[in-house]
Amino acid sequence: MKIRRVFFLITAIWDLLRFFAVFLAVWIVFRRTLETNNQGIYWLLILGNGGLLTSASLLFLYVDPERFRVLLNLVRLGKILGLFSALLLIILEPVGTGLRFLSLGVVPYRIAPFSILLVASVVDLIFLFLLLSYQIEKTPPSPPSEDRSEQDSTLPGYRETVVH
Repeated sequence: MKIRRVFFLITAIWDLLRFFAVFLAVWIVFRRTLETNNQGIYWLLILGNGGLLTSASLLFLYVDPERFRVLLNLVRLGKILGLFSALLLIILEPVGTGLRFLSLGVVPYRIAPFSILLVASVVDLIFLFLLLSYQIEKTPPSPPSEDRSEQDSTLPGYRETVVH
């Protein structure tokens, strides 16, 4: 069971890395806008912080999978919605020219935010497949102890009355 729980920890770490990678890609795309508006970076954080809910849910699942098993469907839904929005951007990207090969400025080589998004989406698809195939087993309730079953079988003394 411990090895299966490590899967949730690995997925949570991946989600955090994905958040920062996509945030970097968005920062590259909106670099010029952020240079003119210093407060814009905070708006990007507010926009993207919903993605951190998946990481937090996965950490809860790592701590106690049985207790927080209801979060598994929330994580699955978050992955599906994230993949849907990324797929939408990947499909619509060739129509525009905004995402390809923008220079980072600080780093001498060029980075492609589209490539970051594509790689993150492929890894997310793998994790989604694993999450969909993962089942948290319910532990059966413990059988009542013998002492308690003996107490329940004997009823307190009472007199039966007949009603006419």
